[in-house]
Amino acid sequence: MLRKSHSAVAVHITALRVPAVVRNGSQTGALLDCEYALGASEQRRLASEMGLVVKWFLVGSGPAPVYQWIPGQRPQDFGALRGRVDLAFKVTGSDERGAHRALRITTPTTDLSGEYKCSVSTFEDEDFMVKKMLVFGELNF
Repeated sequence: MLRKSHSAVAVHITALRVPAVVRNGSQTGALLDCEYALGASEQRRLASEMGLVVKWFLVGSGPAPVYQWIPGQRPQDFGALRGRVDLAFKVTGSDERGAHRALRITTPTTDLSGEYKCSVSTFEDEDFMVKKMLVFGELNF
């Protein structure tokens, strides 16, 4: 797991949950969760006032995110994950500042193997973490 943090006062990723191994075509999907905490100054502000943005990247698939969520807006899927994410999925028990922090890939396939980077940013700060996920298929001899 790779971790990089800038001035860790406004936002801090506390846990990155990415399954290490997932079966190709799994009907249960793959859940990738990026849990974060906001600093004391950010806790008092509305999500729109602090510029909170959650982005997921599939490292190696280009510089653009494959998922993005800005509180108050609908989550968006892009690139390799376009049409492959349950955009209605919400994290149970999370407030409006973390409802769509996780992404659920509905039917993972081998082309989605790789390093997933979660980036959480505000107007004042940014933090990110990276973890690998392997989607494996059956060997046919």
